Amino acid sequence: MVKLAVLNYVKAENVDEYLATNKELVEKTNALDSGCIKYELCRDVNDPLRFVTLEEWESQDALDGHIKAKHCEELIPKLRSFSSKPTEMIMLEKMF
Repeated sequence: MVKLAVLNYVKAENVDEYLATNKELVEKTNALDSGCIKYELCRDVNDPLRFVTLEEWESQDALDGHIKAKHCEELIPKLRSFSSKPTEMIMLEKMF
């Protein structure tokens, strides 16, 4: 199993566009990507411009397939254009 936390800081003027684009990505990922266990967007309650995508995949191959999916190739560059800082990806290992 592969778990990721993807952190993004969004420019205040782009929050609405970011949310609309990310909603499309979340819906398509959950509906179309084989091996997706969980893919959800969360917002930091202490920083309304900080968003975290929590991902859980059956395998690295499933994650690799997601990254190559048409909806990712189209939507992720658009999401990055709304960011105020570089995206940070954290690979997680379940301990308990």
